[in-house]
Amino acid sequence: NAAIAHWRDFTPGLLSESCETRSLSYSLLFGLAGLEIEAREVASFPSLLTDDQTCHALRYLAWELNGFPCWFRPLYCAKPEIVMKSILSELHWELSHTGSDGREYRILNNLVYYAPWIHQYLVSPILAWLEYNEVRNLEVLHLCIHILASGDAEGKDISRLSRSKIARGGDEPQLATWYALWIDVDAEQAIPAVKLWLANLPPEVATIRAQQVVTNLMGTRRTSGSYPRRNDYHNVKHLKTLYVLMHQHIRTSEDVDRVGKGVFSPSLRDDAQEGRHALFSLLSRIPGKETFIALSELAENHPDPEYRPWMRELAYKRAEEDADLELWSTQQVREYDKYQARMPTTHRQLFDLTVDRLVDLKAWIECGNDSPARTWRRVADESEMRNLVASWLTERASGRYTCAQENELANRQRPDIWTQAPQVDSAVPIELKLLDKGWSGPRLCERLRDQLAGDYLREETARCGIFLVVWRGPATKRRWQINGNNVPLPELEQALTEYWETISDTFPGIEVIKVMLIDLTARDTRSAD
Repeated sequence: NAAIAHWRDFTPGLLSESCETRSLSYSLLFGLAGLEIEAREVASFPSLLTDDQTCHALRYLAWELNGFPCWFRPLYCAKPEIVMKSILSELHWELSHTGSDGREYRILNNLVYYAPWIHQYLVSPILAWLEYNEVRNLEVLHLCIHILASGDAEGKDISRLSRSKIARGGDEPQLATWYALWIDVDAEQAIPAVKLWLANLPPEVATIRAQQVVTNLMGTRRTSGSYPRRNDYHNVKHLKTLYVLMHQHIRTSEDVDRVGKGVFSPSLRDDAQEGRHALFSLLSRIPGKETFIALSELAENHPDPEYRPWMRELAYKRAEEDADLELWSTQQVREYDKYQARMPTTHRQLFDLTVDRLVDLKAWIECGNDSPARTWRRVADESEMRNLVASWLTERASGRYTCAQENELANRQRPDIWTQAPQVDSAVPIELKLLDKGWSGPRLCERLRDQLAGDYLREETARCGIFLVVWRGPATKRRWQINGNNVPLPELEQALTEYWETISDTFPGIEVIKVMLIDLTARDTRSAD
């Protein structure tokens, strides 16, 4: 209080002095209160400090009770090199001298929670220090990780550091932290390593380490939003693997039941149970076929048999939700009212529109009074038939899509036809086959599986395709061997569809493949007298 009173009396006279006199008068400053007043009342305060005075002022930096003084950031902007040198000196001392049970990490705690703007500049120094030194306090390690995540450290750097720490071994609670951090940035490599690590531990120890991994990965009710995470494991494949792994080592038969037991303080086991459940919540909320497949598999082989009926119910619910049509925009509703068609804005909408046009083509060819079936039957070459189909699609596009033939892919393959729209990321491929060109059942299945599904729909945003087969005749008794059955022409479309359904689970990224048969001989038949 005496210092504050003295400085308030002194300030008016100081402000009236010249810059040189004022600079010298900074030697009168003492204590944090004096620095705070000067920073608030003198706009040019940071720039007037000499390097020595800056170093002297920084000695008071860690003595603020709540965070940092108001002059910290302006001082950094004015003299970043000096301030950073001082910060790193304090930080390295603290990291080196904080014991396993100590709490003398004042500067680190303040940097984490009161100076997020400086985190990006601390990433490289902290990575370098952690590379060659061991942190003896787990909470200090978590604070360092917080800065790395908040400062947007490169995922490859965090992955490399995590692997280095794991390779050295050491304190196992810290190993759990490093494994969780590795999963967060590189799940593909980290999850198999975690499985191997837990499998080689005694069961009781593996349970504890699994609990530590999942709580570090998913957070707790106290820490879940403490710092940004990369969430590299937020996909169906990795979430399912982690969920099953946690069930294997954190068994539901040993869960703690807190219902109706009054007030409690959550333990590691409580947090781990919530983390295990959070993994499944993330998995079950992901829309799409891949999630349905994962839930169906859990319904068959969940580590806890009591959970299997619930998994079956959730798989059915997932299928119901995914079967709902995509929402239409107001403009699409207007367009459909006027033209009975809409402008596609997603890959599925483009696919649906393409299928609709091909259904119209099939109806015209097989049932139309002015059907050109006889003319089309004279086309003996697949490239000519491709021209006819593409021409039909183009004439009826109405500006909603464009149609291309044999556009070359990165692997030099060329889909027969595809439709594309400017608002849609990926084109819809159409694979065309003339059945009378010697296409056997196994070869048709191979083209559907390996060419259309395996190659043309490889792109992540390409989830729908069309397998179009055309029959010219004349041998109507021809049969195709599919799934062990001799299939006649009228049943070929359904047989190929059923074949795709049997292998669909091996292509979780593909939403739907439509098999369509156009019979150019259908219009020749007459009703019986």
